[in-house]
Amino acid sequence: MSPSSFAFFFALFLYVFSIPLTARLLLMPLEEPYPLEIAGAEGKAPVVLVLAGGIWSADGSDTVFSMSPETLQRFVAGASAARKLGAPLLYSGGYPEKAADGRIEEMVRRTAEIIGFRGELLVEGRSRTTWENFLLSSEIIRERGFDEVILVTSGFHLRRSMNSAARFLGPEPVRPLSSGRLEGAGELIATDVLPSPSGLRNTSLALRELAGILAYELFGSLKGR
Repeated sequence: MSPSSFAFFFALFLYVFSIPLTARLLLMPLEEPYPLEIAGAEGKAPVVLVLAGGIWSADGSDTVFSMSPETLQRFVAGASAARKLGAPLLYSGGYPEKAADGRIEEMVRRTAEIIGFRGELLVEGRSRTTWENFLLSSEIIRERGFDEVILVTSGFHLRRSMNSAARFLGPEPVRPLSSGRLEGAGELIATDVLPSPSGLRNTSLALRELAGILAYELFGSLKGR
């Protein structure tokens, strides 16, 4: 391939993966099936489970931690659902490379105070992945005897999360709740075919999530043998 042909195909590749239209086409089947609001509780003892999507060290000495914008969005959505249902809120997600359980719990309770959530708050602060979220949270859910789980995470992350929930929570009813979507469902506009940083980011997130779904399904099938 000549340098000019390579440059053309590289530019075409970059263009396709940088436009919001591509991100929308990839994200639509991941995000659209899941609701942005939850109706009343169906179980007698429901719990709202929020999956973390990132934690930041807020100071140079790694003593104070903050939720990433994505995690905060999920946490706010979960707190709203917990208030509505009168249910405990279970946060799952840690940063074991830098933060012990106590640091994570301090972060979660400080954030709950900031947003005005005063309901029962449970914290699982050791998990690093979606798989570990459910592995460790399922222990708390069974120990407390919750009979329904409202699963809160970003819309694009719910398909993989629901698959993991089915593996770890078994017969316990799990209902999904999307904390938000990366792409809207309205009519296409001219800027949807113009390259943008957000288009590239959202396409990258969608591809990573699709790869994660494939990897989790493969890993799950191997574990089941």
